[in-house]
Amino acid sequence: MLHEILLSLSGHPSALFDVHGQTNPHVTSTPSALLSPPEAELLSSLGHLSRLHRRTRDHVARIASSHPSTVCRAVATAITSYHLEKFQRKVLTVESSILKQDASTVGAYNIVPLAGLVGEFSEWIRLMDWLWDLSKFISSPDASKKGDQRDSKAASGAELIDKLRTEAQTGYPDIEEAALHLGAVAETSWLRQLSTWLLYGRLPAFGASDFFVQDETDEDLSFSVNHKLLPKFVTRYTASSIVFVGKSLNQIRSLPANAKSMTGKSFGASEMDLLPAHVAHLSDVKAPILTAKLSEAVADIRISLSRNLLQHLLPQEKIVEILTVLHQFFLLGRGEFAMTLIAEADEKNVSRHKTPIQPKQSQGIQGILLKEGEISQTLARSFTILSTLGGQDDHTDDILDIAIELLHLSIISPSSTRPGTPGRARDPTNILPRITNVAFNDLLLSVPTSLTMDVKSPLDLFMSKSDIEVYSAINSYLLAFRRSHLHLSQLWRISTIRREYPPPPGYQYSNSPHGKTILKRRRERKNARTRELRKVWATCAAAIFFLSEGEAYLQGEVVRESFKHFLHWVENPGAGTSLESRPSSGSTFQDSASRPQSTVQHDPEALSLAHRRFLSSITYSLLLTDTAFTTALRTCFTHVDELAAYVTRLQSIQQNLDLEEDEGFEDYKHNYHQEEKDVKLELDRSRRRLDSDLKTLVERLREIDSERVGAGGVGTMRSESIPSEGEFEPLRIGGVDRLLMKLDWGGGDEEEDIEDLI
Repeated sequence: MLHEILLSLSGHPSALFDVHGQTNPHVTSTPSALLSPPEAELLSSLGHLSRLHRRTRDHVARIASSHPSTVCRAVATAITSYHLEKFQRKVLTVESSILKQDASTVGAYNIVPLAGLVGEFSEWIRLMDWLWDLSKFISSPDASKKGDQRDSKAASGAELIDKLRTEAQTGYPDIEEAALHLGAVAETSWLRQLSTWLLYGRLPAFGASDFFVQDETDEDLSFSVNHKLLPKFVTRYTASSIVFVGKSLNQIRSLPANAKSMTGKSFGASEMDLLPAHVAHLSDVKAPILTAKLSEAVADIRISLSRNLLQHLLPQEKIVEILTVLHQFFLLGRGEFAMTLIAEADEKNVSRHKTPIQPKQSQGIQGILLKEGEISQTLARSFTILSTLGGQDDHTDDILDIAIELLHLSIISPSSTRPGTPGRARDPTNILPRITNVAFNDLLLSVPTSLTMDVKSPLDLFMSKSDIEVYSAINSYLLAFRRSHLHLSQLWRISTIRREYPPPPGYQYSNSPHGKTILKRRRERKNARTRELRKVWATCAAAIFFLSEGEAYLQGEVVRESFKHFLHWVENPGAGTSLESRPSSGSTFQDSASRPQSTVQHDPEALSLAHRRFLSSITYSLLLTDTAFTTALRTCFTHVDELAAYVTRLQSIQQNLDLEEDEGFEDYKHNYHQEEKDVKLELDRSRRRLDSDLKTLVERLREIDSERVGAGGVGTMRSESIPSEGEFEPLRIGGVDRLLMKLDWGGGDEEEDIEDLI
């Protein structure tokens, strides 16, 4: 029986323990039936240990051969080669002591006590139970038996590492030792995956689906972070740095021609020359991995890469150039661009509505909406006009040339008109602002359009498409402000509705009785119309005042001053102890102390983080994060267009009425008297709505001012891993109280019953 017990513990099936495996119904006697109850009770623990050994051995063998994660395969292999092998050696040790008749195992008359044999293996029962539970956590036994290669319940490498770290915090020394050993194996396997990405910029050849850096197959050189596959000891900022390093190596390896043409010179060192220094940094990280040690190694590799290669691939002059394009055209720093684009868009809308619709080619509103080609032509004509504004003696506008090459005005699909925070669902580490749902991109051309820019390599080292989407939302917002202001201001240019037109007849004619009658009738008609439109002009003046002061605050104090502050930080990297300026211990190619100060620049990752903080700051200061304000403002812009349309229509009707009354030209197709009454009624309603919108906006500004008192002024999130010294701090813009001081019309509670802003 001892031989049977030892063979069973070694992993062989045994009739002594596997009673339930008997399939012959004619066999009525089993070896276990010959045991006494005390012996059966003692052997039950050994039978349980034997079954656990076989199940664990078979299950981890399937995991090691079929699991998609290399980390899980490494742990499964370590269970077999270390822990189960150690158990096998224990069985051999007990067998050897029995054969040698060791007194610790064999008693008098060469009798081996069963209780002593059970005691030899009692310490393994708890550990084997834990190993079986761990193997079940890695992969379900049922799925493995069915041969499912893609088990939905299979654990990832990150989940296994986190579980082993948790299991190591136990009061059982044997389980703690096993958890620490397997945790070291798992983290070492994960480090090997990481080294392929950090040193060569390549995803692991096997197990890439389990690595937290994922390749977006729809685009070239586009990578994202899957935080579900990220171990907990890796901070979000460190993960962002890891992605940046690998992405930079991809850029350097795949785009050498672009880099040379952009910089005009070749690199001083290649990525392979930097490999020994980077390997030295990464070799300092050992299992169990410390968060601070990993972050330091990744930071050193990033700094070395930036100082020796990336400053040639993406020089500071190119960065300043692109930021200037973004400021002048997306943030409307070049006012002529906004004026020209709005004028071209209005002209395109008017010409489109005047064009007769062909019933065979289009039906309904689809024949009126602008097409993609017409929208692109609108931007192209705007650029053409801008290029002709400068004189022939002026130097070539390089910024405009870059904008013509990179900027596009395109139609947004209806499903993507919501301007919420781009990329927020995929990447929780983004510090991009939470823009409200309110869309302003359908005001310029009556269809949702967006001004976008091609983010080409190597610009995507510090800028992403999510940043451009935020710029597009800000651009639509500022363009809507400028457009409403222009449309209201152009009402004053309609001479026939603000002045007596045509002018009174000459002296000789007006001195006659008939001329006096005509002059009196015209004056009475003009005075009546002037009195009727006084409220309209008062509302328009109040709206223009609100829009002009609001635009001056948003464009002048927020956008311009914030950009100047950010550009100053970009052009003047601090020589202090910031993260990107501290010396790298392993870099052997360019010593920061021997290089001239003019070549020092921010590394692209620090620049990317600062750029996103800049975006978050100006979006917060532009009030784009306040849903109530943007909703009221969007309604106000709609009512401004409505009011301007009614005033223009009223001018046309009154001009036809004057021709009918004064000259006798009568149009029998239109009842202009009835149309005038209808338009005046709708104009008054529109005026009242705009009045209400202005009061709502001012009231909401007061609420925002009270809510933001003491809130810090900048709505940005800070990264816990970046030292505060040397990093970019957004400019603290004055609160909306500066705008409210200009918008205070002397109202108050005593004027709540007054209906109009006159």
